[in-house]
Amino acid sequence: MATASVVALALDVPRASADWTVAGFVGAAHTQDSSIRLIQPADSTDVTVSPVVYRSESFALPIYYGYRVGFFPGSGWIGIEGEFIHLKVVADTVRPAEVMGTFKGQAVSATQPIAAVLERFSITHGVNLVLVNAVVRQALGDTPRPRWRVTGRVGIGVSVPHPESTIAGADLEEYEWGSFSAQAAAGVELRLRRRVSLAGEYKLTRTVQNVSVVHGSVSTPLTTHHLVTGIVVDLGAARE
Repeated sequence: MATASVVALALDVPRASADWTVAGFVGAAHTQDSSIRLIQPADSTDVTVSPVVYRSESFALPIYYGYRVGFFPGSGWIGIEGEFIHLKVVADTVRPAEVMGTFKGQAVSATQPIAAVLERFSITHGVNLVLVNAVVRQALGDTPRPRWRVTGRVGIGVSVPHPESTIAGADLEEYEWGSFSAQAAAGVELRLRRRVSLAGEYKLTRTVQNVSVVHGSVSTPLTTHHLVTGIVVDLGAARE
């Protein structure tokens, strides 16, 4: 009888709730000056170009955007997310840069327009970061339904870039699997309605892309600062 009573009591204890959220955002990004290493074995080319200035063209089609889905078990202050970021980079190949290495079998060490080596290089259909984030969020204030909440997240994942390049008049554009990517971010959320909040966030992402070009590859490290804003929707509590 005592055992049956304990079992009944345990079954009567409510399970912890879990919150689901979805969010979409737009914004602007700035990728730090970087370098490009161009390797074309068939042409005996292995050169490094630096510095390379990247434009983001965040508001040119296709625009910068992102979205994520989050799951917050238990008390809801820590959770996990899946996130997609459509980041773009466009190399300013008109600018001069230092070119060092071997170009078409000849040793080179000179300052010249990047276009002399690489006429066009961009990833405008997206560097496309695909990340899994660990998230913390904390409401501000002691009221039952505080209007403000601060958030922090770190994430790791992969990328699915779409590089576009032109070398010696030959073009190549294609989606391919990219490399390891990471981010750290901090933001605030302002509750507009019961389940809808306006969010603002700063992100720092890092990835080293190694993508295909005609007869070879390009490697370039991308460290990017993002400022984004968007809408977060709390889908409510689900029973675990």
